[in-house]
Amino acid sequence: METALVAACIAAGAAIVAAVVSWFGAFQSRRSADRDQAWKRLTWAMRPKDTSAEHDISRTVLERMMTVRWASKADKNLALRALRRHPPLPPGEKEP
Repeated sequence: METALVAACIAAGAAIVAAVVSWFGAFQSRRSADRDQAWKRLTWAMRPKDTSAEHDISRTVLERMMTVRWASKADKNLALRALRRHPPLPPGEKEP
């Protein structure tokens, strides 16, 4: 009976470890996908425009990119630098 108890404890411990590892992997995967999407948007916003007809990113989007909770400090600084390059709006004018 003692052997069965030890085996059951080992199996329970292995199941708990597997659940934690699985949860952590899913968390990292989701966070990685979010960061990848934010990076693609940021690099799209900063790349040189070939024509004036291409869409330009709004200041609001850049400001929101700086406040994303999962973004690293480097990502937030990059968004801040992009925002500084973005021309300011004249007083009283709203973005389209």
